[in-house]
Amino acid sequence: KNHNNGALNPKAQFNTTIKSLMDRRIARAQERGESVPEWNNEMDFLNDEKANPWIAWPLRLYDCAPITDGGACLLLVSTEIADGFTSKPIEIIGTGQATGRPLHSAEELTSLSATKYAASQAYDMAGISPSQVDVVEVHDCFTIAEIVASEDLGFFAPGEGPRAADEGRTSLSGDRPINTSGGLKAKGHPVGASGVAQVIEIYHQLRGEAGDRQLPSKSPEIGLTHNVGGTGGTCVVNIFRRN
Repeated sequence: KNHNNGALNPKAQFNTTIKSLMDRRIARAQERGESVPEWNNEMDFLNDEKANPWIAWPLRLYDCAPITDGGACLLLVSTEIADGFTSKPIEIIGTGQATGRPLHSAEELTSLSATKYAASQAYDMAGISPSQVDVVEVHDCFTIAEIVASEDLGFFAPGEGPRAADEGRTSLSGDRPINTSGGLKAKGHPVGASGVAQVIEIYHQLRGEAGDRQLPSKSPEIGLTHNVGGTGGTCVVNIFRRN
């Protein structure tokens, strides 16, 4: 899903789909007269140890975000003067920051306490619930990280994140679109710039300026960003609203 979104993002490091990668490998083998891989679909490709080798079980190569060179910048001004800069300002309505145990000493591997605490602060400040968020960018340094975040942020019940992703609920046309930019997984992870880059994607979505990635089924009003550091030891959640 994130590769599909990244393919629509001209600034993404992995701006191609998994199917395109698979088709390219097949075409290359045919051109060279080599044995053609017997892949019927993307999952066959992703489960092939030669095409998608193990990095650290259970994560394979295409489960891991690429570390990327990049930069991001935004202009932050007070509400009183925002209209002097743009006719469509985006307002920060909630923010939360929390710390928790790093992954190696966490209470469990399927949840980050820092995310839950930061999200609770942000929702309380914004005066909204998770169901009111229209579009989300989360820190998917690995594929499993997006699923864990989607549950910790309250979008899905514990254990329901994988099914929601499989059912397409987090895709551009789903009811809970996540990582429309392609996420860290496909857009790339420029580390110090990753958090601001998430905000910029939400900014474009809320203003209706995300191009081919623009949400097709609704006009989003509220967006959320989720960024993590220190293997889960710290988290920041911000909530934005189209003014």
